[in-house]
Amino acid sequence: MNMTNESKENPAENSTTNARAFFRKWLLPSIGLVFALSVTAVVLHLLDREEEVQLQEKYYIAEKADFLVTVKLTGTLVATDVVTLKSELEGETTIQSIVEEGTEVDGNTTYLVKKGDTLQSIAVEHDKDVLCVQLLNKELNLDWDNLPEGQEIGIPGDLLVELDPLRLRERINTQDIAVQKAENALNRAKGGFETLKLSAALAMKVAENSLQNAGMDLEKTKNSTVKNYVQNLEGMIANFEKDVALAEKNLKAYKKLKELGFVSEVEVLREESSKAKTLHNIEMAKVDLDAYRKYDQVSLLSVKQLAVDEATVNIEKTKVKNRADLSDANSTVYTAFKTLELEKEKLEDLREQMANTKIYAPQSGTVVYWSKHRYEGGGPIITGAKVYRGRNLIKLPKSKSLKVEISVPQAKRSQLRKDMRAWVQVEDLTLPGTLSMLGANVDNNQRGHSDKSYFKGEITLDETDEFPSEIAEGMKVTVEIQVVNLAGENQRIRVPNQCVTTRMITEDKTQRGCWVLNPETEKHDWRPVTIEYSDETYIAIKAESDPGWGLREGERVHLSPLSEAKNLNLEEGVRNKGLIDLKKSNKTNASSPEEENQEVNSSTGAEGA
Repeated sequence: MNMTNESKENPAENSTTNARAFFRKWLLPSIGLVFALSVTAVVLHLLDREEEVQLQEKYYIAEKADFLVTVKLTGTLVATDVVTLKSELEGETTIQSIVEEGTEVDGNTTYLVKKGDTLQSIAVEHDKDVLCVQLLNKELNLDWDNLPEGQEIGIPGDLLVELDPLRLRERINTQDIAVQKAENALNRAKGGFETLKLSAALAMKVAENSLQNAGMDLEKTKNSTVKNYVQNLEGMIANFEKDVALAEKNLKAYKKLKELGFVSEVEVLREESSKAKTLHNIEMAKVDLDAYRKYDQVSLLSVKQLAVDEATVNIEKTKVKNRADLSDANSTVYTAFKTLELEKEKLEDLREQMANTKIYAPQSGTVVYWSKHRYEGGGPIITGAKVYRGRNLIKLPKSKSLKVEISVPQAKRSQLRKDMRAWVQVEDLTLPGTLSMLGANVDNNQRGHSDKSYFKGEITLDETDEFPSEIAEGMKVTVEIQVVNLAGENQRIRVPNQCVTTRMITEDKTQRGCWVLNPETEKHDWRPVTIEYSDETYIAIKAESDPGWGLREGERVHLSPLSEAKNLNLEEGVRNKGLIDLKKSNKTNASSPEEENQEVNSSTGAEGA
């Protein structure tokens, strides 16, 4: 009763109690169910998303994209118009003074000779060394003692280097004396030659005169001496014969007078004796005449003829002797002349050496000290440094016109061609250019102590009004050369480098390819591919008509092909070495992994090109 009354007395309290009961019975379970369904949905969504993320992290969706293939190298900025100045002094010397590096200097100038100018006055006026002025204008062959008015001559530029002349001045003085002696010797030789020519002419005249006299003597003997002697003997014989006839008549007369008694017997005997003597003289004269004709005449003519022959031979001997003497004298003159030339060349060389102790700027530019290579000897270029002949001292760029010298590794040589575009990175500045030179032969100077081969190359920078002041010759730069730009219709399917690996298809044959997800079997299918181009990040896959080769857009390519380790050539997949016979590796494999990587990249680049 009391309870009923209490209920009736508190209706609001009863309503609250009923609501609580309803909430506990129906609403609270409903909220729990909704919450559970929401949590389940969120978990399923997160699982699907995680699966999708895992799928994306495990695969790469093949798609076409632009592909820029470049070769990155390092190089050095050098001037395109540069003069290298070196020591031309013989032996070793010392740098006495050298202009400060970076100094702007002026080069050679020209000067018009005025009336009254001399070499000395011109050199003093321009504060230049006399020998250096002569050396600069050597090709003009000027008579420096008589310079023609209006003659244009060169004047050396600013003084760059002064070398120690050592004992050159003393050697020049000594050589000057040697030249004077050689000139005197030449003059004596020429005088001796002229004297010998006169003596030779005189000797020839004497020989010819002797021949003429011998010939005249021969003719005289033939036509006078022999003839007169014979006629004399014949006349004596005739006279003796007359005397005999007269003696016979006298004897006959004396005999008659004796008979008459007018003369004595003695007179008769005397006449007989006179007759006998005359007959004897006749006989002796005839014998003498016969002997003269047979012997004396022949002997005399022979002697005279011999004198003629001897005179003739003497003429030839004189000719030969004259030729020999003149040849000797001419040789002496020639030797003296050549000796003088040699001594003058030595003097000229010493003067050039003296002139070479001062090195002037041949053109305007900025002084850059020569940086020695590792294979060059000698210390730094400073005052007091020892230098030898041929040692490079200064580079004098004419202007700010620059180019880039590069060394191209053998592995990248096949990818490059002349006239390819390039970009040069200098600090924060990028300069466009062109590959203007690519060596065909290996640059042996770049070998050093390694076995790698390099080729010389040059990048010509595009023309510009002026390079920034912070850019200078000798700076190291980064060069990127464009090999090919596959864009637009030339796009290729590209995948990350790790997608491509190598698989063993036989015991001794490998095949390059990718693992592609088969959406039907949800398994990985092996797909052989051909690498057309590659860079540090991506590989461009060559388009194939065979459905079993190459990749198609939208296909999922495994990003971790090494997980499919079965039948993979892990050696090449990791190190790109290919199949190696370990038993023969020490004999046949001399390449490093890095070099083989370069060879693969270069071969694929060449294949694409």
